[in-house]
Amino acid sequence: MSTTQLSQEEVVRARKNYAVLMQRLASVGNGPVALAVGCDEATISRMKPEKFEQLSQILAVLNLKIVPGEMRCFNERDIEMFIHGSKRWMEHIQGVDQLEED
Repeated sequence: MSTTQLSQEEVVRARKNYAVLMQRLASVGNGPVALAVGCDEATISRMKPEKFEQLSQILAVLNLKIVPGEMRCFNERDIEMFIHGSKRWMEHIQGVDQLEED
């Protein structure tokens, strides 16, 4: 992977993007992908090394990452806020009886 213009963070993200892309392509196979996009399997095979690496790098430069469709992405700051709030609440709980409604 030629990464002379990418930052170290982008290089890492590009490698992860490429790995996820290749794993998913291996699990699905070239045939179904080729059929879906209207080309032959050989075209997908030729794209694997160079074109898919370039796509992975482009996504990294755009600060995007490839994740499986069943995954959900959340803003880290939002999650930190919920964790902080939960920790603060739990500091005040001494026992189960405090959780009962009046």
